[in-house]
Amino acid sequence: MRRVFAVISAILPALAVACVYAPEGAPPPQPVTLAAPAPAPPAHFVALTATLPHAPSEGLPPSVLDPIQEGAPLLLDLTLLPPLTPSIRQPDGTYILAESCDFGVVEAGAVSLPTGSYHMLINAELGTPSANPASLLSCEYDPALMSDDSPGASWRLRGCFLPQAVSIPTATLWALSPLPASACGIGN
Repeated sequence: MRRVFAVISAILPALAVACVYAPEGAPPPQPVTLAAPAPAPPAHFVALTATLPHAPSEGLPPSVLDPIQEGAPLLLDLTLLPPLTPSIRQPDGTYILAESCDFGVVEAGAVSLPTGSYHMLINAELGTPSANPASLLSCEYDPALMSDDSPGASWRLRGCFLPQAVSIPTATLWALSPLPASACGIGN
């Protein structure tokens, strides 16, 4: 009996304090609601769709490529029309001019793209198709380009890249490294 009395006497002061803080006629406390987490801000990337040659530039870098920013992911869709032709890196590390076109995807690990100016060069690493599915070089059919000397081919580079500017004498080289498609807002 002593134990029961000891337990009751220990509980009564705590119960009395609870009644003081929450009297009988008081409204029940509002449930606590957790704020929904703020949505992540959209990733900053530059989207650039361009065709080269763009316009006569008197040897200057084409203004259509001005939006490229160093360090900002670049969602690129670049079409090269004749006489511009890309060079494709060979397994031994040398580059050769892409002379033939089978119309479709071109297997390449890296490509060097002429811009129509000696003051700007573009080298793009394409990565592997499994790791960088957004990166693609293709040769596409364009009947407007057909002539006795041309089967009507244009070259197209698409992908998500991280641009890095490298200064070389009298020119800038844009080195494009492949990024996951998500860095350019593609996919999840």
